Amino acid sequence: MFSQPPLDESYTRMPLAEAGERIAARKADLGGEVCILGHHYQCDEVFAFADLTGDSLKLSKEAADTAARNIVFCGVHFMAESADILTGGTRNVILPNLAAGCGMADIADADDVEEALARIASAAGGANVTPITYVNSSAAVKAVTGRAGGACCTSGNARAVFEWALAAESDGGAGADKVFALPDQHLARNTAVAMGHTLGDCAVYDPRVADGGLTDDEVRRATFLLWRGHCYVHQKFTVEQVRHVRRALPGVTVMVHPECPHEVVVEADLAGSTEQILRAVAAAPAGSSWAIGTESNMVNRLAASNPDKQIRVLSDTPALCVTMARIDPAHLLWALDRLAAGEVVNRVTVPADIAADARIAVERMVRT
Repeated sequence: MFSQPPLDESYTRMPLAEAGERIAARKADLGGEVCILGHHYQCDEVFAFADLTGDSLKLSKEAADTAARNIVFCGVHFMAESADILTGGTRNVILPNLAAGCGMADIADADDVEEALARIASAAGGANVTPITYVNSSAAVKAVTGRAGGACCTSGNARAVFEWALAAESDGGAGADKVFALPDQHLARNTAVAMGHTLGDCAVYDPRVADGGLTDDEVRRATFLLWRGHCYVHQKFTVEQVRHVRRALPGVTVMVHPECPHEVVVEADLAGSTEQILRAVAAAPAGSSWAIGTESNMVNRLAASNPDKQIRVLSDTPALCVTMARIDPAHLLWALDRLAAGEVVNRVTVPADIAADARIAVERMVRT
């Protein structure tokens, strides 16, 4: 976890309208020197100033193509790391609030992952174990994955990457007997089942207990070893919420993110990544009704941009990423003000050796 010194009261007490006016002015002053990236889960007041919007990987890839020297990433820490990796350290990647971390990424520590890989390989008795790491992870964990012959994945291409891992080396795959998937157990489980495997083919590795809480026999029987981790936003969606919204809105289409628990994905009509959700709703006919199981800021914007459709968050209460919300207009303005004064603050950099290994895992994902 990273900490952020408190901002001066001149920022924290500034009226929202004034902050917006000053952000717009600073953007104009800086011109092509700065590119602001806005993740889908960001609040509207910050998202409105993004030059590029999207999910974490899309933004990181687009960051590598921008000519701007300064990339202000309105997301969370692992996303800024990914942008630094993909830009090769040639840009200043700035996170306006260093306290904007990711609970899921923090669940997996690089040393614990290396220990888990050694434990699983030993218990597997010589079987080929390939790690597949969700992009929602630290650069250090991505680097462990790259060194171990594994790859990263996104929620949109997890199945393709899992299939690559299990394919024979002669067919261009990793030749894995087992996939060690981290840090989100739900994405991994949902992907395995979508590929035709059973829940019995999955076993959960808990880094907090001895030997991951698994016997050698349990490791040998499993095709998929899943790190005990999850996204607290998507964890909150339940089967009862799906049933409730169906009673309230007959004919509704329920679409959820694959980070949701397996039983919720089964109960829903569709599951897909943030970009897949956006495309599905955009292609839907006017008058259609949707209940979406993902972060509220994205769903509310989706509703506003599709006034001809009825769109709501699956839950009756907001599903908010509180760490993403730590990047607010005050912190964005502060970062831009410092840039205008010639000072780069909160630059996120990945050490060259870690970046090199992490890039291996990321590039395997991009090629899949």
